[in-house]
Amino acid sequence: MNYTKPVLALCAASALVALTPARAAAPDPDAIATGKIRDLTTTMRVVSANFPELKKIGGSFATSYRFKRMEIAYKNPNKTWLEARILGARVTMVFNGGTKMVSFPGRKQVKNVEKEPGQKQSLLDLGLFAKDYLATDYRPVFVKNDGPLQVYKLVQRNTDNRSHEVVWVNPKTSIIERRRSVNGDNVFQKEIRYTNAQQIRPGIWMPTRVEVYNQFGKLGAVQAFENIKVNLGVDDSRFSVS
Repeated sequence: MNYTKPVLALCAASALVALTPARAAAPDPDAIATGKIRDLTTTMRVVSANFPELKKIGGSFATSYRFKRMEIAYKNPNKTWLEARILGARVTMVFNGGTKMVSFPGRKQVKNVEKEPGQKQSLLDLGLFAKDYLATDYRPVFVKNDGPLQVYKLVQRNTDNRSHEVVWVNPKTSIIERRRSVNGDNVFQKEIRYTNAQQIRPGIWMPTRVEVYNQFGKLGAVQAFENIKVNLGVDDSRFSVS
């Protein structure tokens, strides 16, 4: 019996396997997501706003840029407080876990957003890739490496909503340098760029400039984060939704 051909075929197959590069394992998003921020306060200021371009993203989205200054507080896990004034009236929004509360003169609304991650405000909106919202609201799916950045698709948890975010994360700073929002019909809506990173405390970085582009690539707004304070303590009562 002639075994020459099978042996040669086996050797060739082994050589091919040996020459084929092994596919690298996808990076662990938890390894680059920050968990160092216990609490944070900052002021977000609108530097410029082009309302015709912002309205192409959405009317209500554009309206939010009428608030020229907004005070922001965050506390781990997933608690965010925002307060602004418009025409002398104070508007407050609080996100605490799965609850959203909006308060303005003479009225208060409380809503369950447990299954609506896209309705929440978190460190994601400050341009930070953070462990708390990744564990509760978004499932990160590695897409590719793009130069020094890691690209992830953030899929909403606990919902059949197909809207998602695509984020370009700097693994050295945990900053989302680019964020592209895509709706449930897989249509691109806007891009946000977080730049001018500053190290606020050892190992804790934050962007200080935010640029918002509409789906046509036109600059709609520029914002700045100012007076950033991290891990100095924020009273838990600020995040009450009752």
